[in-house]
Amino acid sequence: MKALFIGGTGCISSEISALAAQRSDIELYLLNRGNRPKFIPPGAHSIQGDISKPEEVKERIRGMNFDVVADFLSYGVDQLDRTLDIVRGHVKQFIFISSAAVYRTQSESEIITEARTMAGNTVWSYGRNKILCEMRLRDEREKNGLDYTVVRPAFTYNNLRIFHPVGPGHQEYSWTIAHRILQGKPLLMHDDGNALCTLTYAADFAKAFVGLMGNPRAFGDAFHITSDEYFTYNRVAEMIGEALGVQTKLCHIPAHILGFELGGDFGEKLIHFSKNGALDSRKVRTLVPEFVCTTSFAQGIRKCIQFYNQNPEFKVVNQDWDKTMDRLAAKYGDAWPL
Repeated sequence: MKALFIGGTGCISSEISALAAQRSDIELYLLNRGNRPKFIPPGAHSIQGDISKPEEVKERIRGMNFDVVADFLSYGVDQLDRTLDIVRGHVKQFIFISSAAVYRTQSESEIITEARTMAGNTVWSYGRNKILCEMRLRDEREKNGLDYTVVRPAFTYNNLRIFHPVGPGHQEYSWTIAHRILQGKPLLMHDDGNALCTLTYAADFAKAFVGLMGNPRAFGDAFHITSDEYFTYNRVAEMIGEALGVQTKLCHIPAHILGFELGGDFGEKLIHFSKNGALDSRKVRTLVPEFVCTTSFAQGIRKCIQFYNQNPEFKVVNQDWDKTMDRLAAKYGDAWPL
C-alpha cells in the first residue's frame, strides 16, 4: 500500500506516521514543509512542500499515484478543494481528518455515536467548517466517484500535548500548562469544570486509523476514534498535577467571559466544551477489531512528562499566555457561579 500523508508530524499524525512506517506492507510518504524533522519516522519518505502552493506540490509528486492520501491540514472547504485538485485521479482512498467537534448533542446524558448524534454543530466555527468539508466530500463522491473516509478525533493527546482546554497552542507551547502547575499558579477552567471529555492517547488512536487505510468497508463513511475513558475537565487537570508531583490549582470562570477576554474562537470552543463529550467508538472497532486502547490517561500523561524531561528543549513557555492567565485569575478569582 502506497500512502501519502499531508502533514504527518503533528499531534495525531506523528503517531500514525510512526505506526505506518513500521508496517512492511505500507510505503509511506510525508508531505510537509519540513519544520519538524525530529518527528519523521525511520522508513518514511519525506517530500518537502507547502500544500498551500498547489503547483509546487504537483511538481513534487508528479507521476506518483497513491492507494491512500490522508489530509491532516484542511480546516475549511477552500483548503480541501485545493488539496482535492492536487490529488484527484491519483488516489484510491482519501482520508479526511475531521473532528468530533462536528457533533450536536441533544441532552447532557447522550453518549455520542455516529448513528445517533447529528453532525450539526453550528456554535463553534471550527466544527462548522469541518462539517462543510464532510459535505464537500460527499459531493465529490457523487460527482467524481471519490472513495473517501472521514475520521473524527476527539480529545487526543500525545507526548507533546498536555491537554487542557484553556491554554496556548499545544504544538509549541503546551509546557506552559505544566509550568503554571509547577509554579503554584492556577489554571483557568471554563464554567465548573465538571463536563466530561473522552481522552485518547495518539499512539492508540493510530491503531484504528491505520486499520481503516485501504479498507473498502470504510469508503464513504465516517468514524470517530476514541478510548472509553471519560473524565471531567477538573479531574484531567488534577491528574496532570499528580504526574508532575504537584497539586493543581484551578480558577473557574464562565466560558463566555473567557471567550470575551481571550477572543478568537475561544468562546465558541469553551461553550462547546461546557457540554459532555462522552463518545462510543464501537463502530470503528467493527472494522478494526485490533483497535484496543492500552494507554490510560494516567499512564499517558506520565509518558508526556517523561518526554519533556528527556527533551528539555521542548519546555517552551508562552510568556504572553502566562501573563494573560495571571491577569484573568486576578481579575475574576474563582468566578463560577456568577
